Amino acid sequence: MTIPCEHYGRTEIGQRLAAIINDPARYPEYQAFSREGYPAVRAIISLLRPELKELRRSDPKGFQAAKQYVGWAVGQVMRAHGHEVAKRRRVPGGVITQGAVWSADPIGTAATKKAA
Repeated sequence: MTIPCEHYGRTEIGQRLAAIINDPARYPEYQAFSREGYPAVRAIISLLRPELKELRRSDPKGFQAAKQYVGWAVGQVMRAHGHEVAKRRRVPGGVITQGAVWSADPIGTAATKKAA
């Protein structure tokens, strides 16, 4: 069964957002923001703004769906690397309202480093 965010990722705008979110260069940025206690999505706000600005004016419901998709997709990247949500915080900038702060290190990796 396809969840709404997976379906959204197949739309034209969803594919453009996915290209930004899933760029391999983004993961170290997501991790760095989380390590410092900020939502990972802050790493891509400046890249998302042009994609979402017009949508916000022309299609408020679509804008909300896009924001949910962005949060879900960043979460998919972080979970794939072994991170867990540590907390949620507001995201400044007016594009994304709230975002997840992820564990600083992948779960398991931190414990392995301490044991070594």
